[in-house]
Amino acid sequence: MIAPSPTPAIDESLGRALTSLRRMHCANHWVGELSSSALATAMSVAALHTVNADAYQQSVRTGRAWLVATQHADGGWGDAVVDATNVNATSLSTAALTLTLSPSAPSSEVAARDRALRCLEQQFGGFDMVGDPDRCTLSGPCRTVCALAGLMDWRNIKLLRPEIVLLPRRWRRTISTTFPAYLSIATLHSTRAAHVLNALPTYRTAVDSALNWLAAAQGPNGSFEESAFLTSLIVTCLITAGLRDLPWIQPAVAFIVDSQREDGSWPIDRDLETFDTDLAVFAFNEASVEVPESQGVTEWLLQQQFNQTCFATGAPAGGWGWAKPSGWPDADDTAYTLLALRTLGLPPETDALQQGARWLAWMQNSDGSWSTFVRGSRMPFDHDCPYVTGHALSALKAVGFLRHNAHRRERALAYLRRAQRPDGSFGSIWFRESTAGTASVLQALCDLGLPDSLMARRARDALIRNQNDDGGWGGIRGQASTAEETGWAVMALADCNDASVTRAVNLGVSWLVERQQDDGSWQPWPIGLYYSAMWYSDSMYALAVPAQALARARHRGCAPCGFA
Repeated sequence: MIAPSPTPAIDESLGRALTSLRRMHCANHWVGELSSSALATAMSVAALHTVNADAYQQSVRTGRAWLVATQHADGGWGDAVVDATNVNATSLSTAALTLTLSPSAPSSEVAARDRALRCLEQQFGGFDMVGDPDRCTLSGPCRTVCALAGLMDWRNIKLLRPEIVLLPRRWRRTISTTFPAYLSIATLHSTRAAHVLNALPTYRTAVDSALNWLAAAQGPNGSFEESAFLTSLIVTCLITAGLRDLPWIQPAVAFIVDSQREDGSWPIDRDLETFDTDLAVFAFNEASVEVPESQGVTEWLLQQQFNQTCFATGAPAGGWGWAKPSGWPDADDTAYTLLALRTLGLPPETDALQQGARWLAWMQNSDGSWSTFVRGSRMPFDHDCPYVTGHALSALKAVGFLRHNAHRRERALAYLRRAQRPDGSFGSIWFRESTAGTASVLQALCDLGLPDSLMARRARDALIRNQNDDGGWGGIRGQASTAEETGWAVMALADCNDASVTRAVNLGVSWLVERQQDDGSWQPWPIGLYYSAMWYSDSMYALAVPAQALARARHRGCAPCGFA
């Protein structure tokens, strides 16, 4: 790289971004805005209608109107409004409209429902696909609500059973964050179709155990995992199963009501406040600017650490989740918070950091990788992940844990060598295609002092090959470039300190500078995934990630092409 020589273009763009970040600072932390979700809105509309159609008429009406207004021209829905039509969002939205439409419903809503039915038939082959878990990744919720709406026959869908709750914890915990959904769906299914198991004593025991488990898993704010989608699914299933009088149902309903936005929609989750705060800390630090109210931010992050065993997963105390009070501790938020606290100046020997490091080490899988919520999980949305593994390695290195635990480093590197794709890239279960995963692993290799290793060179080359002609990055080459993915790629490549990346980094910086909005932010894009099916964007990702990238590029002496 050339010697550091910041350009006015980078300085100006970075300054606007940091000003925007300062405006978002509140109460010692940061919170971005998650995109509104057709899945969450449809499920919440169905739940409130099921609870009390008259009492929640206004909420249901505005939610239904939002669905109609965001329906795509082909009759379907994506998860985050701007993304492509998919079977999950389309089938659930269709079912919610069908379930809640009254005889006096506006003709526009009836027409929207009819267009959706045609879309399901023409694009996806009808409800057979909705009932197939191999083709509809959220088949459990989708086929259940479709059956409640009379669009599918209970006798012809795959029915779940509540007896799974009686299995040993080490087996059932691998279902991970969907266990609450599974139990509620299974409880409803067992009431909808005659089954020989219902006559056994174990059936009543299973139902009671499932309800007790759900009561224990509910958060203090009434939610399950801070998710309107999941909370609404549980409420819909249990009330329909005749369990309206459970004492914890009403707090769950209150959470759903409080989560609705002014435009009538619901986000898939309340927010990602821990991760968003970590991102903001990184951006200010990379720009060599003091983090606003850094002491308060440090204290806030320390307060988010879980100080007791997580009931749902069995994970010990010491981790961080994406949000409190009802988020679950997970490897990615723990890794990023450890890095953020080190960035804020907390010494590595601090008790909280060492406890967090031990927690993260405990989460390492037997194959050397890290999944997200449950160690050893093999679920489609929570299994070994190069993206998470990269962050875990960077964090454990930052707190000094690997100095005396080199075997964990070597096991992780061996896993990453196996996980690297033939083209040199890496995947991620939480973000699309390869840019996020490849950037995370390349960054980790640089942090470990391995920027010249064969694995790092192959990852670097994969990122460069996947750069779009406009200078930015999408998930893969050819996808529209995004601020988030361009930021990740620029940061990882800039840390390589290799002349071969100079042009790619400069073009990426140019893309970011040219596409910054007047308020200092960038356009968020739905690049993230929940449960391998729900697309989402987060405004903080689209601000803090490119800001950090610009700051790193400036420090490394990069210059935007056309501005230098």
